[in-house]
Amino acid sequence: MNIAYNTADLPDFIETNLQGSNIFFKIPTSDNVEVRSDRRKIIRDAYRLILSKLDGKNYVRNDFLQEDIYIIWKESFQKATNNATRHWQSTYSVLKLFDVLKYAVPHDENYRTNDIKDGNQKKNRYVELIKLRYIFNNREIPYMNFTIEVVIGMKNDGKHVQYSLEYVKKIKIEN
Repeated sequence: MNIAYNTADLPDFIETNLQGSNIFFKIPTSDNVEVRSDRRKIIRDAYRLILSKLDGKNYVRNDFLQEDIYIIWKESFQKATNNATRHWQSTYSVLKLFDVLKYAVPHDENYRTNDIKDGNQKKNRYVELIKLRYIFNNREIPYMNFTIEVVIGMKNDGKHVQYSLEYVKKIKIEN
């Protein structure tokens, strides 16, 4: 769940390491469009490091799906550079991608769809999209509590690919 916090408490940068490494990045937290190029560089560098760390085994097993989720430069990185630059939370999730992919779970029972869009989704041969969520929780720092939606594309050969990561701005609370 996304918890409201006083924006005055939010620092100008979130400094964090790439998960599983001692390589640190400073993510700008501003909503200004001008910082998107800074975030894009962080995302590009992070994906390069992630793929080099995986040493040819470019996947993370998702506990819920019991499937390997592949990280593919031309698909995963390409879409992330479009979506994850908009909000610092999405960029942060790229740096924690191993946990995000491993522990993401469905938000509701309609987490699978065959509604494939023309363009990249069809070009990448996806036959199904799977929408999962990962929740960052931090008891001590309210602005570090947020939700990320992970979209996984299942290809016509059954391969699952991390397609998109995006900060969920508002959570609908249903009664």
